Amino acid sequence: MKRPIKILGIAPYEELNHSMQRISEQYTDIESTIYTADLVEGQSLAEKLYSDGYDAIISRGGTAKLIRKVVPLPVIDVSLSIYDILSAIRLAENYTKNFTIVGYPSITEKAHLLCDILGYNITIYTINENISASEVLDSLSEKHYELILCDAITNHIAQLKSLNTILITSGFESIKNAYEDALSIVKHVNQAKLEKDVLEKGILSQNQEMLLFNKSYTIEFSNLTATFTQEIIKNLQTKRHLTGLHQYYSQLQNKFFTLDVRQYTVNHETHYSCFLTGHNVPVTTSRTDIYYQKKSEVADIFSKKLLFTQLIPESVKQTLKNAKEDYHSYLIFGERGTAKKNIAHQIYLDQTKNNNYLITINCKLVTDKLWKFLVNATNGPFVDVHNTIFFENIEQLSLAAITRLLSLIEMTNVLHHNRLLFTYDTTQSDDSAKLNQLVNQLHSAKIYASAIRERKNELNIITTLILNKMNIECNKDIMGFEPKALEAFLAFDWPGNFNQLQDCIKELLINASTHYISEHQVTELLYKERLIQNFSSMKVMNFTTKNILHQPTLFDYTKEIIINVLDQNGGNQTKTAQQLGISRTTLWRYLKDGN
Repeated sequence: MKRPIKILGIAPYEELNHSMQRISEQYTDIESTIYTADLVEGQSLAEKLYSDGYDAIISRGGTAKLIRKVVPLPVIDVSLSIYDILSAIRLAENYTKNFTIVGYPSITEKAHLLCDILGYNITIYTINENISASEVLDSLSEKHYELILCDAITNHIAQLKSLNTILITSGFESIKNAYEDALSIVKHVNQAKLEKDVLEKGILSQNQEMLLFNKSYTIEFSNLTATFTQEIIKNLQTKRHLTGLHQYYSQLQNKFFTLDVRQYTVNHETHYSCFLTGHNVPVTTSRTDIYYQKKSEVADIFSKKLLFTQLIPESVKQTLKNAKEDYHSYLIFGERGTAKKNIAHQIYLDQTKNNNYLITINCKLVTDKLWKFLVNATNGPFVDVHNTIFFENIEQLSLAAITRLLSLIEMTNVLHHNRLLFTYDTTQSDDSAKLNQLVNQLHSAKIYASAIRERKNELNIITTLILNKMNIECNKDIMGFEPKALEAFLAFDWPGNFNQLQDCIKELLINASTHYISEHQVTELLYKERLIQNFSSMKVMNFTTKNILHQPTLFDYTKEIIINVLDQNGGNQTKTAQQLGISRTTLWRYLKDGN
Protein backbone atom coordinates (compact mmCIF):
# COMPACT_ATOMS: atom_id res chain seq x y z
CA MET A 1 0.00 0.00 0.00
CA LYS A 2 1.31 3.43 -0.95
CA ARG A 3 2.13 5.51 2.10
CA PRO A 4 0.54 8.95 2.48
CA ILE A 5 2.56 12.13 1.96
CA LYS A 6 3.67 13.50 5.31
CA ILE A 7 3.40 17.28 5.72
CA LEU A 8 4.84 19.22 8.65
CA GLY A 9 2.98 22.50 9.26
CA ILE A 10 4.57 25.37 11.20
CA ALA A 11 1.96 28.12 11.64
CA PRO A 12 3.20 31.50 12.95
CA TYR A 13 -0.15 32.16 14.68
CA GLU A 14 -2.98 30.03 16.07
CA GLU A 15 -5.62 31.10 13.56
CA LEU A 16 -3.49 29.86 10.66
CA ASN A 17 -2.99 26.57 12.52
CA HIS A 18 -6.76 26.01 12.67
CA SER A 19 -7.22 26.90 9.01
CA MET A 20 -4.44 24.50 7.96
CA GLN A 21 -5.99 21.71 10.03
CA ARG A 22 -9.32 22.15 8.23
CA ILE A 23 -7.75 22.24 4.77
CA SER A 24 -5.54 19.18 5.41
CA GLU A 25 -8.63 17.12 6.31
CA GLN A 26 -9.77 17.50 2.70
CA TYR A 27 -6.80 15.42 1.43
CA THR A 28 -6.96 11.67 2.04
CA ASP A 29 -3.45 11.12 0.71
CA ILE A 30 -1.88 13.61 3.13
CA GLU A 31 -0.87 13.00 6.73
CA SER A 32 -0.43 16.43 8.27
CA THR A 33 1.01 17.44 11.65
CA ILE A 34 0.71 21.14 12.48
CA TYR A 35 2.34 23.21 15.23
CA THR A 36 2.09 26.86 16.17
CA ALA A 37 5.50 28.55 16.36
CA ASP A 38 6.79 31.86 15.07
CA LEU A 39 10.14 32.86 13.54
CA VAL A 40 13.18 31.42 15.43
CA GLU A 41 10.96 29.16 17.52
CA GLY A 42 9.40 27.79 14.35
CA GLN A 43 12.84 27.37 12.76
CA SER A 44 14.13 25.35 15.74
CA LEU A 45 11.02 23.19 15.77
CA ALA A 46 11.32 22.42 12.05
CA GLU A 47 15.03 21.60 12.39
CA LYS A 48 14.22 19.18 15.20
CA LEU A 49 11.29 17.40 13.52
CA TYR A 50 11.97 17.38 9.75
CA SER A 51 13.88 14.09 9.79
CA ASP A 52 10.87 12.17 11.19
CA GLY A 53 9.84 11.01 7.72
CA TYR A 54 8.31 14.28 6.51
CA ASP A 55 8.20 14.99 2.77
CA ALA A 56 7.62 18.76 2.91
CA ILE A 57 7.02 21.68 5.29
CA ILE A 58 4.29 24.33 5.00
CA SER A 59 4.74 27.63 6.82
CA ARG A 60 4.38 31.34 6.15
CA GLY A 61 6.34 34.55 5.65
CA GLY A 62 9.45 35.13 7.72
CA THR A 63 9.07 31.82 9.51
CA ALA A 64 9.12 29.92 6.20
CA LYS A 65 12.19 31.90 5.12
CA LEU A 66 14.09 30.95 8.28
CA ILE A 67 13.10 27.28 8.02
CA ARG A 68 14.52 27.06 4.47
CA LYS A 69 17.98 27.86 5.89
CA VAL A 70 18.15 24.79 8.13
CA VAL A 71 16.26 21.94 6.44
CA PRO A 72 16.80 20.09 3.13
CA LEU A 73 13.07 19.50 2.54
CA PRO A 74 10.85 21.58 0.23
CA VAL A 75 9.38 24.49 2.25
CA ILE A 76 6.14 25.89 0.84
CA ASP A 77 5.11 29.41 1.84
CA VAL A 78 1.40 30.07 2.48
CA SER A 79 1.35 33.30 0.55
CA LEU A 80 -1.05 36.19 0.90
CA SER A 81 -3.23 36.81 -2.12
CA ILE A 82 -4.60 40.17 -3.23
CA TYR A 83 -8.00 38.82 -2.16
CA ASP A 84 -6.70 38.29 1.41
CA ILE A 85 -5.54 41.92 1.56
CA LEU A 86 -8.81 43.17 0.07
CA SER A 87 -10.77 41.22 2.69
CA ALA A 88 -8.75 42.90 5.46
CA ILE A 89 -9.35 46.35 3.94
CA ARG A 90 -13.10 45.73 3.69
CA LEU A 91 -13.16 44.63 7.29
CA ALA A 92 -11.24 47.75 8.40
CA GLU A 93 -13.62 50.06 6.52
CA ASN A 94 -16.44 48.80 8.72
CA TYR A 95 -14.58 50.25 11.69
CA THR A 96 -12.86 53.46 10.46
CA LYS A 97 -11.45 55.29 7.49
CA ASN A 98 -8.35 56.31 9.49
CA PHE A 99 -6.26 53.17 9.02
CA THR A 100 -2.97 52.23 7.41
CA ILE A 101 -1.23 49.08 6.13
CA VAL A 102 2.14 48.04 7.60
CA GLY A 103 4.18 44.99 6.69
CA TYR A 104 7.07 43.35 4.88
CA PRO A 105 7.32 43.58 1.07
CA SER A 106 5.36 40.31 0.62
CA ILE A 107 2.29 42.23 1.88
CA THR A 108 2.95 45.84 0.92
CA GLU A 109 3.81 45.13 -2.74
CA LYS A 110 0.44 43.47 -3.26
CA ALA A 111 -1.28 46.21 -1.23
CA HIS A 112 0.20 48.90 -3.53
CA LEU A 113 -0.95 46.94 -6.59
CA LEU A 114 -4.46 46.60 -5.19
CA CYS A 115 -4.70 50.29 -4.29
CA ASP A 116 -3.52 51.29 -7.77
CA ILE A 117 -6.13 49.06 -9.43
CA LEU A 118 -9.05 50.10 -7.21
CA GLY A 119 -7.99 53.71 -6.66
CA TYR A 120 -7.71 53.41 -2.89
CA ASN A 121 -5.90 56.24 -1.08
CA ILE A 122 -4.43 54.19 1.74
CA THR A 123 -1.07 55.00 3.35
CA ILE A 124 1.24 51.97 3.20
CA TYR A 125 4.48 51.48 5.21
CA THR A 126 7.06 48.86 4.27
CA ILE A 127 9.33 47.29 6.87
CA ASN A 128 12.82 46.39 5.68
CA GLU A 129 16.37 45.99 6.96
CA ASN A 130 16.75 49.77 7.26
CA ILE A 131 13.63 50.39 9.37
CA SER A 132 12.15 48.11 12.04
CA ALA A 133 8.49 47.36 12.75
CA SER A 134 8.81 48.95 16.18
CA GLU A 135 10.07 52.24 14.71
CA VAL A 136 7.25 52.34 12.17
CA LEU A 137 4.61 51.64 14.81
CA ASP A 138 5.95 54.37 17.12
CA SER A 139 5.70 56.81 14.24
CA LEU A 140 2.12 55.74 13.44
CA SER A 141 1.10 56.09 17.07
CA GLU A 142 2.17 59.74 16.97
CA LYS A 143 0.06 60.21 13.83
CA HIS A 144 -3.00 58.90 15.67
CA TYR A 145 -4.06 56.16 13.27
CA GLU A 146 -7.04 54.35 14.72
CA LEU A 147 -6.34 50.99 13.10
CA ILE A 148 -3.34 49.18 11.61
CA LEU A 149 -3.57 46.33 9.07
CA CYS A 150 -0.45 44.18 9.38
CA ASP A 151 1.24 40.76 9.27
CA ALA A 152 1.81 38.43 12.22
CA ILE A 153 5.20 39.86 13.26
CA THR A 154 3.99 43.48 13.22
CA ASN A 155 0.74 42.46 14.91
CA HIS A 156 2.62 40.97 17.87
CA ILE A 157 4.69 44.16 18.35
CA ALA A 158 1.62 46.40 17.93
CA GLN A 159 -0.25 44.55 20.65
CA LEU A 160 2.64 45.15 23.04
CA LYS A 161 2.27 48.88 22.26
CA SER A 162 -1.54 48.72 22.83
CA LEU A 163 -2.32 49.61 19.21
CA ASN A 164 -5.48 48.43 17.44
CA THR A 165 -4.72 46.00 14.63
CA ILE A 166 -6.28 43.70 12.09
CA LEU A 167 -4.14 40.72 11.22
CA ILE A 168 -4.00 40.11 7.48
CA THR A 169 -4.46 36.36 7.34
CA SER A 170 -4.15 33.85 4.56
CA GLY A 171 -7.55 32.75 3.38
CA PHE A 172 -8.63 29.18 2.73
CA GLU A 173 -7.80 29.51 -0.96
CA SER A 174 -4.19 30.53 -0.25
CA ILE A 175 -3.77 27.67 2.24
CA LYS A 176 -5.27 25.21 -0.23
CA ASN A 177 -2.89 26.43 -2.94
CA ALA A 178 0.01 25.78 -0.57
CA TYR A 179 -1.14 22.19 -0.03
CA GLU A 180 -1.58 21.68 -3.78
CA ASP A 181 1.93 23.03 -4.36
CA ALA A 182 3.26 20.69 -1.67
CA LEU A 183 1.58 17.68 -3.30
CA SER A 184 2.96 18.57 -6.73
CA ILE A 185 6.50 19.24 -5.49
CA VAL A 186 6.65 16.08 -3.37
CA LYS A 187 5.43 13.93 -6.27
CA HIS A 188 8.14 15.38 -8.54
CA VAL A 189 10.80 14.91 -5.85
CA ASN A 190 9.70 11.31 -5.20
CA GLN A 191 9.82 10.55 -8.92
CA ALA A 192 13.34 11.99 -9.13
CA LYS A 193 14.37 9.93 -6.07
CA LEU A 194 12.93 6.80 -7.68
CA GLU A 195 14.88 7.36 -10.90
CA LYS A 196 18.03 8.08 -8.86
CA ASP A 197 17.56 4.88 -6.82
CA VAL A 198 17.09 2.81 -9.98
CA LEU A 199 20.25 4.21 -11.55
CA GLU A 200 22.23 3.93 -8.32
CA LYS A 201 21.25 0.29 -7.71
CA GLY A 202 21.95 -0.51 -11.34
CA ILE A 203 25.44 0.96 -11.00
CA LEU A 204 26.08 -0.79 -7.69
CA SER A 205 25.02 -4.13 -9.18
CA GLN A 206 27.99 -3.93 -11.58
CA ASN A 207 30.53 -4.00 -8.71
CA GLN A 208 32.43 -1.16 -10.39
CA GLU A 209 34.23 1.23 -8.04
CA MET A 210 33.38 4.75 -9.13
CA LEU A 211 32.54 8.29 -8.11
CA LEU A 212 30.90 11.29 -9.75
CA PHE A 213 31.85 14.88 -8.97
CA ASN A 214 31.48 18.38 -10.37
CA LYS A 215 34.01 21.00 -11.43
CA SER A 216 34.28 22.18 -7.81
CA TYR A 217 35.26 18.60 -6.85
CA THR A 218 32.05 18.20 -4.85
CA ILE A 219 31.03 14.52 -4.65
CA GLU A 220 27.70 13.75 -6.32
CA PHE A 221 27.86 9.96 -6.03
CA SER A 222 30.35 7.41 -4.74
CA ASN A 223 30.19 3.72 -3.86
CA LEU A 224 33.49 3.99 -1.99
CA THR A 225 34.21 4.80 1.62
CA ALA A 226 34.23 8.48 2.52
CA THR A 227 37.95 8.38 3.38
CA PHE A 228 38.91 6.67 0.11
CA THR A 229 36.69 9.03 -1.88
CA GLN A 230 38.41 12.09 -0.39
CA GLU A 231 41.84 10.59 -1.10
CA ILE A 232 40.89 10.15 -4.77
CA ILE A 233 39.54 13.70 -4.98
CA LYS A 234 42.78 15.10 -3.52
CA ASN A 235 44.72 13.04 -6.07
CA LEU A 236 42.60 14.33 -8.97
CA GLN A 237 42.95 17.93 -7.82
CA THR A 238 46.67 17.67 -8.57
CA LYS A 239 45.98 16.82 -12.22
CA ARG A 240 45.85 19.41 -14.95
CA HIS A 241 42.85 20.06 -17.20
CA LEU A 242 40.39 17.22 -16.60
CA THR A 243 38.85 17.79 -20.02
CA GLY A 244 37.67 15.02 -22.30
CA LEU A 245 38.86 11.52 -21.38
CA HIS A 246 41.96 10.95 -19.27
CA GLN A 247 43.58 7.91 -17.70
CA TYR A 248 45.78 8.24 -14.64
CA TYR A 249 47.78 5.62 -12.78
CA SER A 250 48.04 6.30 -9.05
CA GLN A 251 48.96 4.72 -5.76
CA LEU A 252 46.08 5.00 -3.29
CA GLN A 253 45.82 3.35 0.13
CA ASN A 254 48.95 1.27 -0.57
CA LYS A 255 47.43 -0.12 -3.79
CA PHE A 256 47.76 0.79 -7.45
CA PHE A 257 44.76 1.94 -9.49
CA THR A 258 43.98 3.14 -12.98
CA LEU A 259 41.64 6.16 -12.79
CA ASP A 260 39.55 6.60 -15.95
CA VAL A 261 38.15 10.13 -15.79
CA ARG A 262 35.58 11.39 -18.30
CA GLN A 263 34.04 14.85 -18.54
CA TYR A 264 30.35 15.31 -19.36
CA THR A 265 27.83 18.17 -19.32
CA VAL A 266 24.34 18.41 -17.78
CA ASN A 267 22.32 21.63 -18.11
CA HIS A 268 25.45 23.48 -19.24
CA GLU A 269 27.23 22.42 -16.02
CA THR A 270 30.46 20.39 -16.13
CA HIS A 271 30.60 17.06 -14.30
CA TYR A 272 33.08 14.16 -14.17
CA SER A 273 32.93 10.40 -13.75
CA CYS A 274 35.88 8.46 -12.35
CA PHE A 275 36.09 4.65 -12.66
CA LEU A 276 38.73 2.74 -10.69
CA THR A 277 40.54 -0.42 -11.76
CA GLY A 278 42.83 -2.09 -9.23
CA HIS A 279 46.10 -3.82 -10.15
CA ASN A 280 48.14 -6.55 -8.54
CA VAL A 281 51.44 -4.77 -8.18
CA PRO A 282 53.81 -4.54 -5.23
CA VAL A 283 52.95 -2.24 -2.37
CA THR A 284 55.20 0.81 -2.25
CA THR A 285 56.84 1.42 1.12
CA SER A 286 59.19 4.04 2.49
CA ARG A 287 62.02 2.02 0.85
CA THR A 288 60.75 2.06 -2.68
CA ASP A 289 62.52 -0.49 -4.87
CA ILE A 290 59.95 -0.64 -7.68
CA TYR A 291 57.47 1.95 -8.90
CA TYR A 292 54.72 1.77 -11.54
CA GLN A 293 53.54 4.77 -13.60
CA LYS A 294 51.16 5.15 -16.53
CA LYS A 295 52.32 7.12 -19.55
CA SER A 296 49.77 9.88 -18.92
CA GLU A 297 51.04 10.23 -15.36
CA VAL A 298 54.69 10.47 -16.43
CA ALA A 299 53.75 13.04 -19.07
CA ASP A 300 51.74 15.04 -16.54
CA ILE A 301 54.56 15.04 -13.98
CA PHE A 302 57.22 16.16 -16.43
CA SER A 303 55.04 18.73 -18.15
CA LYS A 304 55.15 20.60 -14.84
CA LYS A 305 58.94 20.36 -14.59
CA LEU A 306 60.80 23.19 -16.24
CA LEU A 307 63.92 22.19 -18.21
CA PHE A 308 62.82 18.56 -18.57
CA THR A 309 63.83 18.42 -22.24
CA GLN A 310 66.22 21.41 -22.33
CA LEU A 311 68.89 19.50 -20.39
CA ILE A 312 68.92 16.78 -23.06
CA PRO A 313 71.44 17.60 -25.83
CA GLU A 314 70.02 18.07 -29.32
CA SER A 315 72.32 15.34 -30.62
CA VAL A 316 70.80 12.88 -28.15
CA LYS A 317 67.27 13.92 -29.13
CA GLN A 318 68.09 13.21 -32.76
CA THR A 319 69.67 9.85 -31.88
CA LEU A 320 66.57 8.85 -29.93
CA LYS A 321 64.35 9.87 -32.81
CA ASN A 322 66.33 7.76 -35.28
CA ALA A 323 66.64 4.70 -33.01
CA LYS A 324 63.26 4.46 -31.31
CA GLU A 325 61.93 1.66 -33.52
CA ASP A 326 65.18 -0.31 -33.81
CA TYR A 327 66.23 -1.06 -30.23
CA HIS A 328 64.57 -2.95 -27.38
CA SER A 329 67.23 -1.95 -24.87
CA TYR A 330 68.92 1.38 -24.09
CA LEU A 331 71.96 2.03 -21.92
CA ILE A 332 72.19 5.68 -20.84
CA PHE A 333 75.56 6.43 -19.23
CA GLY A 334 77.39 9.47 -17.98
CA GLU A 335 78.65 11.27 -14.90
CA ARG A 336 76.52 12.05 -11.86
CA GLY A 337 74.17 15.01 -12.25
CA THR A 338 73.79 14.67 -16.01
CA ALA A 339 70.42 14.26 -17.70
CA LYS A 340 70.37 10.44 -17.67
CA LYS A 341 66.97 10.08 -16.00
CA ASN A 342 65.48 12.79 -18.23
CA ILE A 343 66.67 10.88 -21.29
CA ALA A 344 65.19 7.61 -19.96
CA HIS A 345 61.80 9.22 -19.44
CA GLN A 346 61.97 10.89 -22.83
CA ILE A 347 62.53 7.49 -24.47
CA TYR A 348 59.46 6.13 -22.69
CA LEU A 349 57.27 9.11 -23.61
CA ASP A 350 58.34 9.12 -27.28
CA GLN A 351 57.64 5.47 -28.02
CA THR A 352 54.37 4.15 -29.43
CA LYS A 353 54.84 0.58 -28.19
CA ASN A 354 55.56 -0.91 -24.77
CA ASN A 355 54.05 2.11 -23.06
CA ASN A 356 51.48 0.40 -20.84
CA TYR A 357 53.50 1.09 -17.69
CA LEU A 358 56.88 2.56 -16.87
CA ILE A 359 58.22 0.21 -14.20
CA THR A 360 61.15 1.84 -12.40
CA ILE A 361 63.49 -0.38 -10.37
CA ASN A 362 65.91 1.35 -8.02
CA CYS A 363 69.03 -0.81 -8.16
CA LYS A 364 70.35 0.75 -4.95
CA LEU A 365 67.62 -1.14 -3.07
CA VAL A 366 67.60 -4.50 -4.85
CA THR A 367 66.91 -7.43 -2.49
CA ASP A 368 66.31 -11.17 -2.91
CA LYS A 369 62.59 -10.46 -2.55
CA LEU A 370 62.72 -8.18 -5.59
CA TRP A 371 64.62 -10.79 -7.66
CA LYS A 372 61.80 -13.25 -6.97
CA PHE A 373 59.12 -10.70 -7.80
CA LEU A 374 60.64 -9.90 -11.21
CA VAL A 375 59.73 -13.38 -12.47
CA ASN A 376 56.57 -13.87 -10.38
CA ALA A 377 54.11 -15.78 -12.57
CA THR A 378 51.14 -13.70 -11.40
CA ASN A 379 52.29 -10.12 -11.78
CA GLY A 380 56.06 -10.00 -12.20
CA PRO A 381 57.37 -7.39 -14.67
CA PHE A 382 59.38 -9.97 -16.61
CA VAL A 383 56.30 -12.07 -17.40
CA ASP A 384 54.06 -9.07 -18.17
CA VAL A 385 53.91 -7.48 -21.63
CA HIS A 386 53.98 -4.06 -23.34
CA ASN A 387 55.81 -2.28 -20.52
CA THR A 388 59.05 -0.35 -20.27
CA ILE A 389 61.24 -1.60 -17.42
CA PHE A 390 63.70 1.02 -16.19
CA PHE A 391 66.71 -0.11 -14.12
CA GLU A 392 67.91 3.08 -12.48
CA ASN A 393 71.53 3.22 -11.22
CA ILE A 394 72.46 -0.19 -12.68
CA GLU A 395 76.09 0.47 -11.67
CA GLN A 396 75.00 -0.16 -8.04
CA LEU A 397 74.69 -3.88 -8.84
CA SER A 398 77.73 -6.08 -8.56
CA LEU A 399 79.12 -7.77 -11.66
CA ALA A 400 77.65 -11.06 -10.39
CA ALA A 401 74.23 -9.45 -9.91
CA ILE A 402 74.33 -7.99 -13.44
CA THR A 403 75.21 -11.43 -14.79
CA ARG A 404 72.24 -12.87 -12.89
CA LEU A 405 69.95 -10.13 -14.24
CA LEU A 406 71.04 -10.74 -17.83
CA SER A 407 70.37 -14.46 -17.39
CA LEU A 408 66.83 -13.69 -16.18
CA ILE A 409 66.28 -11.38 -19.16
CA GLU A 410 67.36 -14.09 -21.56
CA MET A 411 65.46 -16.87 -19.79
CA THR A 412 62.14 -14.98 -19.69
CA ASN A 413 62.47 -13.58 -23.21
CA VAL A 414 61.42 -10.25 -21.73
CA LEU A 415 62.86 -8.18 -24.60
CA HIS A 416 60.37 -9.66 -27.08
CA HIS A 417 57.41 -8.10 -25.27
CA ASN A 418 58.88 -5.16 -23.36
CA ARG A 419 61.52 -2.44 -23.56
CA LEU A 420 64.43 -2.12 -21.13
CA LEU A 421 66.15 1.07 -20.02
CA PHE A 422 69.32 1.32 -17.93
CA THR A 423 71.09 4.34 -16.44
CA TYR A 424 74.75 3.97 -15.49
CA ASP A 425 76.60 6.57 -13.38
CA THR A 426 80.23 6.48 -14.50
CA THR A 427 81.21 8.61 -11.51
CA GLN A 428 80.13 5.85 -9.14
CA SER A 429 81.72 2.95 -11.01
CA ASP A 430 84.58 2.56 -13.47
CA ASP A 431 84.10 -1.18 -13.96
CA SER A 432 84.19 -1.54 -17.74
CA ALA A 433 83.13 -5.20 -17.48
CA LYS A 434 79.67 -4.14 -16.30
CA LEU A 435 79.23 -1.75 -19.20
CA ASN A 436 80.49 -4.26 -21.74
CA GLN A 437 78.06 -6.93 -20.53
CA LEU A 438 75.05 -4.59 -20.75
CA VAL A 439 76.03 -3.36 -24.22
CA ASN A 440 77.20 -6.58 -25.84
CA GLN A 441 74.83 -9.16 -24.40
CA LEU A 442 71.67 -7.07 -24.80
CA HIS A 443 72.80 -5.22 -27.97
CA SER A 444 71.69 -2.02 -26.24
CA ALA A 445 71.61 1.38 -27.86
CA LYS A 446 74.38 3.42 -26.22
CA ILE A 447 73.25 6.91 -25.20
CA TYR A 448 75.85 9.18 -23.63
CA ALA A 449 74.66 11.94 -21.27
CA SER A 450 77.38 14.53 -21.73
CA ALA A 451 78.83 16.54 -18.86
CA ILE A 452 78.59 20.32 -18.61
CA ARG A 453 82.26 20.80 -19.47
CA GLU A 454 81.47 19.17 -22.84
CA ARG A 455 78.56 21.57 -23.40
CA LYS A 456 80.28 24.87 -22.59
CA ASN A 457 78.83 26.48 -25.70
CA GLU A 458 75.32 25.84 -24.26
CA LEU A 459 76.10 26.77 -20.67
CA ASN A 460 75.08 30.42 -20.99
CA ILE A 461 71.58 29.63 -22.24
CA ILE A 462 71.19 26.70 -19.80
CA THR A 463 72.16 29.01 -16.92
CA THR A 464 69.57 31.54 -18.08
CA LEU A 465 66.86 28.87 -18.26
CA ILE A 466 67.70 27.53 -14.80
CA LEU A 467 67.72 31.08 -13.40
CA ASN A 468 64.23 31.57 -14.82
CA LYS A 469 63.11 28.27 -13.26
CA MET A 470 64.49 29.22 -9.85
CA ASN A 471 62.90 32.67 -10.04
CA ILE A 472 59.52 30.96 -10.42
CA GLU A 473 60.15 28.36 -7.71
CA CYS A 474 61.52 30.87 -5.18
CA ASN A 475 59.23 33.78 -6.11
CA LYS A 476 62.20 36.01 -6.96
CA ASP A 477 62.87 38.43 -9.83
CA ILE A 478 66.63 38.23 -10.41
CA MET A 479 67.41 39.53 -13.90
CA GLY A 480 70.84 37.92 -14.36
CA PHE A 481 74.53 38.12 -13.51
CA GLU A 482 76.90 41.03 -13.47
CA PRO A 483 79.29 40.59 -16.49
CA LYS A 484 82.35 39.50 -14.49
CA ALA A 485 80.17 37.35 -12.26
CA LEU A 486 78.80 35.49 -15.28
CA GLU A 487 82.30 35.07 -16.74
CA ALA A 488 83.59 33.47 -13.53
CA PHE A 489 80.46 31.35 -13.18
CA LEU A 490 80.68 29.93 -16.71
CA ALA A 491 84.41 29.24 -16.36
CA PHE A 492 83.87 26.79 -13.49
CA ASP A 493 84.16 23.10 -14.50
CA TRP A 494 80.96 21.92 -12.66
CA PRO A 495 81.97 18.37 -11.67
CA GLY A 496 78.48 17.79 -10.24
CA ASN A 497 76.96 18.83 -13.58
CA PHE A 498 73.30 19.94 -13.71
CA ASN A 499 72.50 19.00 -10.12
CA GLN A 500 75.36 21.14 -8.85
CA LEU A 501 74.59 23.91 -11.34
CA GLN A 502 70.94 24.16 -10.24
CA ASP A 503 71.82 24.08 -6.54
CA CYS A 504 74.39 26.87 -6.97
CA ILE A 505 72.07 29.10 -9.01
CA LYS A 506 69.37 28.65 -6.37
CA GLU A 507 71.80 29.64 -3.61
CA LEU A 508 72.96 32.71 -5.55
CA LEU A 509 69.40 33.75 -6.31
CA ILE A 510 68.20 33.40 -2.70
CA ASN A 511 71.13 35.42 -1.33
CA ALA A 512 71.10 38.14 -4.00
CA SER A 513 70.53 41.60 -2.51
CA THR A 514 69.88 43.33 -5.86
CA HIS A 515 68.32 42.37 -9.17
CA TYR A 516 71.69 41.08 -10.40
CA ILE A 517 74.00 38.41 -8.99
CA SER A 518 77.30 40.05 -8.05
CA GLU A 519 80.87 38.97 -8.76
CA HIS A 520 81.51 38.80 -5.01
CA GLN A 521 78.63 36.33 -4.57
CA VAL A 522 79.95 34.09 -7.35
CA THR A 523 83.53 34.21 -6.01
CA GLU A 524 82.42 33.16 -2.52
CA LEU A 525 80.17 30.39 -3.80
CA LEU A 526 82.75 28.91 -6.17
CA TYR A 527 85.36 28.99 -3.40
CA LYS A 528 83.08 26.79 -1.28
CA GLU A 529 82.41 24.48 -4.22
CA ARG A 530 86.15 24.06 -4.87
CA LEU A 531 86.76 23.27 -1.22
CA ILE A 532 84.05 20.60 -1.31
CA GLN A 533 85.43 19.27 -4.59
CA ASN A 534 88.94 18.98 -3.23
CA PHE A 535 87.82 17.51 0.08
CA SER A 536 86.08 14.69 -1.75
CA SER A 537 88.93 14.08 -4.21
CA MET A 538 91.69 13.75 -1.61
CA LYS A 539 91.62 10.18 -0.36
CA VAL A 540 94.56 10.50 2.05
CA MET A 541 95.70 13.66 3.77
CA ASN A 542 99.06 13.66 5.56
CA PHE A 543 99.54 16.42 8.09
CA THR A 544 103.02 17.20 9.45
CA THR A 545 102.55 17.82 13.16
CA LYS A 546 104.98 17.73 16.04
CA ASN A 547 102.37 16.21 18.37
CA ILE A 548 100.67 13.04 17.12
CA LEU A 549 97.67 13.95 19.29
CA HIS A 550 97.14 17.19 17.38
CA GLN A 551 93.77 17.27 15.58
CA PRO A 552 93.82 19.03 12.16
CA THR A 553 91.96 22.34 12.01
CA LEU A 554 90.08 23.99 9.14
CA PHE A 555 93.28 25.95 8.45
CA ASP A 556 95.17 22.64 8.12
CA TYR A 557 92.61 21.21 5.72
CA THR A 558 92.54 24.38 3.62
CA LYS A 559 96.33 24.52 3.49
CA GLU A 560 96.52 20.87 2.40
CA ILE A 561 93.99 21.56 -0.39
CA ILE A 562 96.01 24.57 -1.58
CA ILE A 563 99.22 22.50 -1.62
CA ASN A 564 97.41 19.73 -3.54
CA VAL A 565 96.08 22.14 -6.21
CA LEU A 566 99.48 23.90 -6.37
CA ASP A 567 101.14 20.54 -7.13
CA GLN A 568 98.56 19.87 -9.85
CA ASN A 569 99.42 23.26 -11.40
CA GLY A 570 103.17 22.61 -11.32
CA GLY A 571 103.82 25.22 -8.63
CA ASN A 572 102.10 28.04 -10.56
CA GLN A 573 100.78 30.25 -7.72
CA THR A 574 98.85 32.65 -9.97
CA LYS A 575 96.93 29.85 -11.66
CA THR A 576 96.31 28.16 -8.30
CA ALA A 577 94.93 31.36 -6.73
CA GLN A 578 92.62 31.92 -9.71
CA GLN A 579 91.39 28.31 -9.63
CA LEU A 580 90.62 28.49 -5.89
CA GLY A 581 89.09 31.96 -6.14
CA ILE A 582 91.49 33.54 -3.62
CA SER A 583 94.11 36.28 -3.83
CA ARG A 584 97.83 35.53 -4.16
CA THR A 585 98.36 37.20 -0.77
CA THR A 586 95.96 34.76 0.90
CA LEU A 587 97.61 31.83 -0.88
CA TRP A 588 101.06 33.04 0.23
CA ARG A 589 99.86 33.37 3.86
CA TYR A 590 98.61 29.78 3.92
CA LEU A 591 101.90 28.54 2.46
CA LYS A 592 104.00 30.63 4.88
CA ASP A 593 102.09 29.99 8.12
CA GLY A 594 102.73 26.71 9.86
CA ASN A 595 106.14 26.12 8.25
